[in-house]
Amino acid sequence: MKKILVILLFYLIIFSFSFLKAETIIIIDKSRKTLEIKGKEKIIASYEIGLGLESTLPKEKKGDFLTPEGIFKIVDIKTSEEYKYFLELNYPNLNDLALAYYKGIIEKEKFIKWINRLENSETLKDSLLGGEIGIHGGGAFKWEKKNGKLYKNYHWTKGCIALDNKDLLELLKYIKSGQKVFILNSQKKLYDILKKFVYPTKIKPFEIFEGELYLKLNEDTYINFHLIENYQGFKKLIIKKWVRGALKEQIESDESGNISNKEDNLKKLFIENLENLLKPYKQLEI
Repeated sequence: MKKILVILLFYLIIFSFSFLKAETIIIIDKSRKTLEIKGKEKIIASYEIGLGLESTLPKEKKGDFLTPEGIFKIVDIKTSEEYKYFLELNYPNLNDLALAYYKGIIEKEKFIKWINRLENSETLKDSLLGGEIGIHGGGAFKWEKKNGKLYKNYHWTKGCIALDNKDLLELLKYIKSGQKVFILNSQKKLYDILKKFVYPTKIKPFEIFEGELYLKLNEDTYINFHLIENYQGFKKLIIKKWVRGALKEQIESDESGNISNKEDNLKKLFIENLENLLKPYKQLEI
């Protein structure tokens, strides 16, 4: 009887641990240099991180040493002699490819080829946008000398996210393959954050880029973000609030993507509900 209870307790612990992993997401804020593990509506843990080159720009191409932004997932977890462990992300994602196609970095043939590979759950490691981006150990910063003085360099990686080894080992308790990872810069305006999060719906190179995203607040309430940009500098953000299928509120930005006095509240709402983001029901038009 005692043996049976021990076995049951073991499986209960394993089940609880697996449930904890399934319920958590990872939020990386480049401006605050933090990696947070979020459970149901609360932050479970927060760690200091290192990043790629210091810049407000997200990663766009191979060799720029910048850290990407957007919605990713962990596709592989493996040991590393240099960095303890390496948690590989599925960079570049569809948004990365779409913006690269819009900017003329990649041509249509390669764009179609690579998005087909993404649909087959392949991780692109041979694209012009770079690859092998992930979370690893090695330290959140490196001590370096400048003008005869020591300082903490938090921008020492080639685009990856770095933690202290002890923090990485703790992080492993909460993650699994397929885990969602949200990377953003919370100091940016909402338009610029959303640009790296929306699912592309329309692209014409050097002409127009459109994308959408839904945010589920509860069973009855959804918010739709519709982003429109052209190559001449026009930027438009249309936000619609739907309650039980009825449009209750619509907010539009100016032609620079600014939303006046509601910007801070909307950005806060978006960041606090990242786990509830949904793809739009639209086909990509190219």
